[in-house]
Amino acid sequence: MTMFRTFRLVGSPYILPPGTPQEPVSILREAMRKTFKDPAFLKEFKRLSADDATPLLPEEQEKAIKEIPRDTEIVALFNKLAGNDPLPPR
Repeated sequence: MTMFRTFRLVGSPYILPPGTPQEPVSILREAMRKTFKDPAFLKEFKRLSADDATPLLPEEQEKAIKEIPRDTEIVALFNKLAGNDPLPPR
């Protein structure tokens, strides 16, 4: 359940390659913060989706991604439940 909730919460994260210098990372994070707080963005999002925007700020998104379970057994079960195969027996 944690994986399902986290994937839904995070949505489509913006990912930079490892070793990206801190300056461009900081610039992008600040740009995202400003966008997500911009009343015009929130209004346009509502107009296009008929829903309120609930974006995660970069640090919250990074934390959520780091907390996704990585245990092999849990990942395999997630893939089984999320895939097209029949569900496992109870």
